[in-house]
Amino acid sequence: MAGKISMFPHCGLTDHVEYFLKTFFAVIGFAIVLTGCAAFERLQPQERESTAMRVMLAAGQVEGLHDLRVPAAAVDDRAALVVAAEAALVQELAPLNVGRAEPVSYPVQAAFMSVSGRTDPTLYSRAGIGLIAWLPASHAEHELAAQLAWSEIVEQAATRALPQGYETEPFEWIDKSAEGIESTHRVLRVQGPLCLDWSCILDGAFTSREDPTLSLGGQMQRVQTPEVAGHGEAESFTPLIKAHHLTLRRLTAQYLEVGDGQGQWYRMDTQPLAEFDLNAFYQRLSAELPEWAYIFVGSENPLYPPVVPVVLHQGEELFFAVP
Repeated sequence: MAGKISMFPHCGLTDHVEYFLKTFFAVIGFAIVLTGCAAFERLQPQERESTAMRVMLAAGQVEGLHDLRVPAAAVDDRAALVVAAEAALVQELAPLNVGRAEPVSYPVQAAFMSVSGRTDPTLYSRAGIGLIAWLPASHAEHELAAQLAWSEIVEQAATRALPQGYETEPFEWIDKSAEGIESTHRVLRVQGPLCLDWSCILDGAFTSREDPTLSLGGQMQRVQTPEVAGHGEAESFTPLIKAHHLTLRRLTAQYLEVGDGQGQWYRMDTQPLAEFDLNAFYQRLSAELPEWAYIFVGSENPLYPPVVPVVLHQGEELFFAVP
């Protein structure tokens, strides 16, 4: 039988020594490759999402939104962020504007929109405003109990968020459809300097205490807790309707409307409370809510006009921006 040909014919090495050396050099080579890859990765910019984006992803409300890469100093600074967004749009549109007598321009909020966000004005991310929450499952035994608990949390937070000199009291009623189907409703009447004689209402899809099973606007569902909720429990309850929001308006008329069949509805006509600082109210509201609750505000929302989309959390603004 022909002898085995050594890869090191001039070294006079036995087979097992040869095997050892080949293995040794292979391991060394692999380590060098890994080291090189790690060094390369350290040199690359780390792709990550903003906290605001992670909140919206977890809530299933991310359509139309886009994280903008900006200088680190602009991530948490609204004025600097707007400047960075304007610069990004100028750079993006530069090729389109070559030779144009009238340059194309976008409003600053377009820098934080995906293609769908720029082309579809009906998207919630454009002008929506709403509360996002992951109520820990330990706070309630089932969905209805969670609905009541969350309504109570929001009502108390909203009352505390009102300026000094304001107070609230609940008001409930029952509507009935033409077919005789009943639904319960609850608002907070507001008394204060701009709301004399309880002339304002806070409406936020609150749940009736008299018959919560008929308050469909505040329903909750059990879900797996996303990391961004931060409370550490495996499961949470979150609002079934994504566009939960609060509005403070002046009451101009209230009456009972009677319709066909058994239909009757208690109506409240309202108008905006123009003198009230809604921006400050929403900031205070976010500070009063638990850490697992957020408020999203689209860039075109008329109640809290933020110019750029924002997520409010614990009294702070979280922007869709990464360094």
